[in-house]
Amino acid sequence: RVIMKYNPAEAYALAIGHLADRLRGGEAFAQAWPRYERVLSRSERLELQQLLAHHGYDLGEPDGQLGRKTRSAIRDYQAKNGQIPDGFATVAILEKLRGR
Repeated sequence: RVIMKYNPAEAYALAIGHLADRLRGGEAFAQAWPRYERVLSRSERLELQQLLAHHGYDLGEPDGQLGRKTRSAIRDYQAKNGQIPDGFATVAILEKLRGR
């Protein structure tokens, strides 16, 4: 949260946090960075939240912001569907929730 007060971009926060961990002797990422994964638009994030809520996840009021409750719901959804529960909102998750 502190890093994101300076720059709210998730990729920036992850990169800086990971760099700090590595400088302290931490391990590399467990899996490769999703380089070619398209970031969801605000309207897609809102739809994702609405679909998760429709499936019974408690997100509060859908607002298009991927906060703590949304990421927790995504992780739970991923775990229940045999995916790595990383909480990362992807087009693939949105499509699956849409029933496609």
